[in-house]
Amino acid sequence: MVDASVTLPMRAVLPRLGRIYAGLALALGLAMLASLTLGYKIYELADVWSALFANDGSEVATVIAGLRLPRALIAPLAGAALGMAGVMVQTLSRNRIASPDTLGLNGGASLAVVVATVVFGVQSLVGLSLAAALGALVTSIIVFGVAAGAGGLSPLKIVLVGVTFASLSHAVVEIILTSNEAQLQQLLFWLSGAFVDRPISLFFNGLPVVALGAAIAFALAGALDVLHADDATATSLGVPLVLVRGLAFVAVSLLTGAAVSMAGPVAFVGLVVPHLARRLVGLRHRHQLAAAALSGGIYATLADIAARFVIYPVEAPVGAITAVVGALTLLVLLRRRLA
Repeated sequence: MVDASVTLPMRAVLPRLGRIYAGLALALGLAMLASLTLGYKIYELADVWSALFANDGSEVATVIAGLRLPRALIAPLAGAALGMAGVMVQTLSRNRIASPDTLGLNGGASLAVVVATVVFGVQSLVGLSLAAALGALVTSIIVFGVAAGAGGLSPLKIVLVGVTFASLSHAVVEIILTSNEAQLQQLLFWLSGAFVDRPISLFFNGLPVVALGAAIAFALAGALDVLHADDATATSLGVPLVLVRGLAFVAVSLLTGAAVSMAGPVAFVGLVVPHLARRLVGLRHRHQLAAAALSGGIYATLADIAARFVIYPVEAPVGAITAVVGALTLLVLLRRRLA
């Protein structure tokens, strides 16, 4: 794919990117508004306004402000975090089919939450958020370390090691859950991969973590552009590879850990969103990251809305919606690579 910012004059690129960002921001706002109005019961905009700005304690106000508002905030924040993490993972691995899921980061974060709860008795939202971020960081070190020790960091080896570690993490989680039935219900809250029934405190706990991860990611944008080339080229251009990769791992871990701590392991958002972002804004990472944040927020919010109607009146897990879309996307990408 050719970067539009390279092939078009700057005066043409900036207005075009401005229109894209404005369109994405508008779409995100409309999606969040739809999240507040659509569901088992459909409310009018006047009901939303009253619930948010003149809450009278009625049933309608309680549902909108107490139940739908948290998920209307958590879904786009988690989607933005996973979208940005996906962009960085695909660059670090130089593999367009890599994502926090296929590299096992979601699984590692989930395993860390389970271990923190069952073994160490962690109950606080802050503690579980830190555990998720630490689990994602440790997983990234293990996956890239094992892949490097197996004869070099090839894209295929990284994905194979990541998928293997993800399967191992899920197996360990199942064993722990089976042997600790008393913790089962609480842990399922984190591992269901959904935005429903999440307290709004999760949003406020996750927001600073996502902001920190995003700040590191944008600070590394220029260096990540160079990492599209091989290591020798990047080194010759003055990129400190060890430092850049280390900070990038930290950013990915913060973003993935925050998303898991808020919503559980929502599948394949980090795979689908980066491809959409590159199609919209090209290859430069400062634009990719911004577009992925907005696109990820839209995608996760729309998936959350779709989950309310797929098997209406029962609500489906949002992870099932994103998994279906992600699996189809992965099959298409694999077919193109093998063609």
